[in-house]
Amino acid sequence: MTRLKPYLLSYAVALFSVPVIASDSYDSFISDAKIDGKVQSVFFDDENTTDNITKGAWTGAVWLNAETGYLADFVSVGGSAYRVAKLDMKHGNATSSNLLNADNEGFGKIGQIWVDFKLPDSYEGLSADVKIGRQLLLETGLVTISGSRSVPSAWQGVDASVAMDGFKGKVAWLNEVSGRTQSGFHPIVNEDGNKIDWVMGMQLGYTFELANQNSLELQYRNGLADNYLTAHNGNVWLKMPLYGGSELTLGGMYFYAKQDGDLWGASERDGSFENKAELGNLNATLNSGPWTFNAAFNYTKANTAANSITNGHHTIGHYNYNFGDNTHGVWDVPTSANISDFNFNKEKAWLIGAEYDFSDIGLEGLSLGYNFVYGSGMKAKELNGTAHDVAEHEHDLTMKYNFSQWGMKDLQFKLEYGYYRNDEAFRRATGQNESEKLRAWLSYNFTI
Repeated sequence: MTRLKPYLLSYAVALFSVPVIASDSYDSFISDAKIDGKVQSVFFDDENTTDNITKGAWTGAVWLNAETGYLADFVSVGGSAYRVAKLDMKHGNATSSNLLNADNEGFGKIGQIWVDFKLPDSYEGLSADVKIGRQLLLETGLVTISGSRSVPSAWQGVDASVAMDGFKGKVAWLNEVSGRTQSGFHPIVNEDGNKIDWVMGMQLGYTFELANQNSLELQYRNGLADNYLTAHNGNVWLKMPLYGGSELTLGGMYFYAKQDGDLWGASERDGSFENKAELGNLNATLNSGPWTFNAAFNYTKANTAANSITNGHHTIGHYNYNFGDNTHGVWDVPTSANISDFNFNKEKAWLIGAEYDFSDIGLEGLSLGYNFVYGSGMKAKELNGTAHDVAEHEHDLTMKYNFSQWGMKDLQFKLEYGYYRNDEAFRRATGQNESEKLRAWLSYNFTI
């Protein structure tokens, strides 16, 4: 398919719309326009404690977004530009942990240029839109971006959505990607660097409003990378109000992925899974006043190729949720921690955690959360046939603070610390080392 030219589309739309648009629609096109953005400072200090290797840096970044109002309540255009500067990087750090470019230096890029067509507001109870161009795809099906570094990644393609009553649907077709450390857009590739022509994502969801303020939400999502990988996901959540304003949410998730062509090559079959992988998850969340309690369990099946060897062991596979080596897929399983995803072959992973909002005791905007994840059931098999039962575990601490009580509600701080340990045989059979990560974000959102 011909490469999209979003900047030409915007001019074409404006040109052909002129004869049929009333003058007041031009007013809203300009008056509803907005310019906003973010100034952000990010600090990463990641340490591979097994090999004593450190990564990370301190960066500053500016995100600038501009978009028009809707012309004739139908079409708008917009774009985004990003700039990253290196503030500091400790001597001896191996990399910046994807905060800077490949040369560990700052960079800039035009991250978005898009045209958005929407259904006019006169269609009550129904909304729909189609966005064409380079854009931040927050989540369509199992396809997404990464927004946790200095600047976000982005996709080029088409993203469409529709919503009516309790029904929501989305679909996307994408053919290029801009990584979170890249200044341009590039072909989607597999782990051996071979081009994947396109990626698609789709999702459907419906929420049933039940008696006594209960609700049941069903969701289906998928992703397809041409001649590479197909993935499916089904989710269900039951929300139940409890005494005193508390709410209990019970959830179930199922992920399934399989190779879907020749581009699922030897690197993928040997490193993650050979033909297919699946994971099931059960989870519960209790919200009660300032407290949020979480618990979850999942089981994974992901066999690598029979001849896959890592450090003298048969490789322990894992669920690969990306749709190309330079892309990001959705992986919102509760047991996915700050460092490890706890999605290895035959792994049984458990999570327990809690978060407390200090607003009730006068510290408005401050919250503190802790999660513990433990995974076991994997077998690390040496080439001589000796098998070892292996496990991994992680402690995660998260602090968030919004400066709203100081009159700066758009200034936010977030701190994450992860402490990860595993068995030696597990490290040898996966290549995943023990590590610690300290990461902090200070961001200010503004509107001009």
